[in-house]
Amino acid sequence: MTLSTTEKKKLTEFRKWVKTQRRRYRLSTYPKFSFGVDGRTKKILYRYSVNEIIGYDKDKDEPITTRKKLNGYTSIPLNEYKLINVRGIFNKVKKNVARFDRVVQSDSKSLPHWIEEYVSVEIRNGIKLSNNSRTSDRLCLTNYMEWLKENRPSHLDIYRHIDDGKKVFEEYLIYLSKSTTRFGKPPSKNTIANTYRRVKGFFNWLSENDSSFSYNMLKLKGWGQERNPDKLPPATSLKDMKKLIRWMDENVENKYERHFIPVLRMLLITGCRISEVVGMKIKDVDVDKRVYEFFSKGSWRTIKLDSDTLWRDLEYWIFDKKGKVRTDKEYVFHCEYWRKPNNSNGAGGGVKIVLDKHISRSGVAHKFKKVIIELGLNPKLTPHSCRRGFITYMLEKTNGNVPLIASISGHKSWEMVYRYNRQRLPKERTTIDLGEVLKGD
Repeated sequence: MTLSTTEKKKLTEFRKWVKTQRRRYRLSTYPKFSFGVDGRTKKILYRYSVNEIIGYDKDKDEPITTRKKLNGYTSIPLNEYKLINVRGIFNKVKKNVARFDRVVQSDSKSLPHWIEEYVSVEIRNGIKLSNNSRTSDRLCLTNYMEWLKENRPSHLDIYRHIDDGKKVFEEYLIYLSKSTTRFGKPPSKNTIANTYRRVKGFFNWLSENDSSFSYNMLKLKGWGQERNPDKLPPATSLKDMKKLIRWMDENVENKYERHFIPVLRMLLITGCRISEVVGMKIKDVDVDKRVYEFFSKGSWRTIKLDSDTLWRDLEYWIFDKKGKVRTDKEYVFHCEYWRKPNNSNGAGGGVKIVLDKHISRSGVAHKFKKVIIELGLNPKLTPHSCRRGFITYMLEKTNGNVPLIASISGHKSWEMVYRYNRQRLPKERTTIDLGEVLKGD
């Protein structure tokens, strides 16, 4: 039986209440579980998954496991959801998941479990991780695990790494350096170094949870490559910025470009990361003071939206037709763009609007690349090049005030700013004055 509209609203209300309870008792994200309602009895139930052995692969000498979904039932009706003991259910789920894991781990094949727990942790060393960082961790560790399955299946037991993990890990890195990417080329040194750091970081995390592992047990010389300071990725120069500014001015009324211009302007004059721009939320904007305050990379940042041109760009995205702050969406840059019609029959054109999603980073990157090509600029420029250009410009304007630039750009380490090796911005501003750029000042 399905739930009525009233019951669905009550269920949504219940799940929001559960989130507050999880924060109140500081319950970890692992193991994951969720609440639902039995359609027949209208009683609350909870759902979670466990690792279960379903067979054994004799060729690979390892058990075959799968994720099994389980339900737990309560006697509490949906209308009385506040009687639910969220912490008690969490402990019950945790105990049952651990019981299943012990069965899997008894065969010394526990690496998949620890990887899942590692990438499920939202905060490590007091720093909240972004979804992108955890996704990269999962990708690197899963690739390593798949290689172990084929070449060193016994090392799916994490404790086998204590004896010769360094040797096995180096074998994998050598294999990775000789492989080819989807472009038919070997991976770059930075790609291999990224894999090295993430796998090593995983085992360092294990050392904090299990004293059997020593810290930096997989540390290898020569694999943690640093970027060549003489070959820094390209940054938008003053010449590039002038061309981009003129392009924005010429296309401000172009319906096919209008949605992209405020995003590009934000990237150019604020030095924000692309994720910080597309993920900009209306609630984080103080419209009276024209300030964008947000949390990113473990710290709070404040950006003054003191450019009148930028603010005019943002008005459409933040205010409704009556001049009131919009409440029908969460993100400033909701997904909206014009599609050009088919050249042959004129079909397929029109505007696309999705209010509950923000403009994607890949969409911005593709649009940015088209503009770069159209203007004849360096094809290696990316949206992140705007951030590099911002930092370079600011360093030059402030005679190399690295601490100030680190604070404005959201870099915790001064070393990240030193790598730009230039100078800095006007004391009362946190953005670039595009008029100043056009004058060549």
